[in-house]
Amino acid sequence: DVGPGCGSEEPSSPSPARCAGCHRSISERFLMRVDGASWHEQCLQCAVCRRPLNNTCYFKDTKLYCKVDYQQVFSTKCRGCREKIAPTEFVMRALDGVYHLGCFRCGVCQRRLCKGDQFVVRQGRLLCKHDYEKERKLDTISPDYSDLGTVTSCDPWCRYGYIEWI
Repeated sequence: DVGPGCGSEEPSSPSPARCAGCHRSISERFLMRVDGASWHEQCLQCAVCRRPLNNTCYFKDTKLYCKVDYQQVFSTKCRGCREKIAPTEFVMRALDGVYHLGCFRCGVCQRRLCKGDQFVVRQGRLLCKHDYEKERKLDTISPDYSDLGTVTSCDPWCRYGYIEWI
């Protein structure tokens, strides 16, 4: 579905093709072909920025994208800083979150979590073992959290983790 190489110019066939963009017939001498569909040259544009796609394009879910917008829309984002993560970068994972190595840190003390550190993901926030235990002590005293009970790996609001390199 995805790849560089936006269409090749081909002479129009004797029976007019329909443009996948505007759905009108293509009467020009040349048409553009992308993923088996025919396009007017002026209709071949990025679905986000609307710039013409002359040299390369990316195709997904019946839409065309320039390289910049495709990466912006579909790239993996860091749970810590919300910036995109390059496919070649090393990352840390916790539950469904992906983090830059530098962003994988405790949400309280900001200490970077490293190999061998124990951590918890609580309400979407990473906590080192020390800060988690401090918060748990506060939670058991506070009447607002008295019904939480014992934390297990099945609790939906909290998950334990142990960093290991694979």
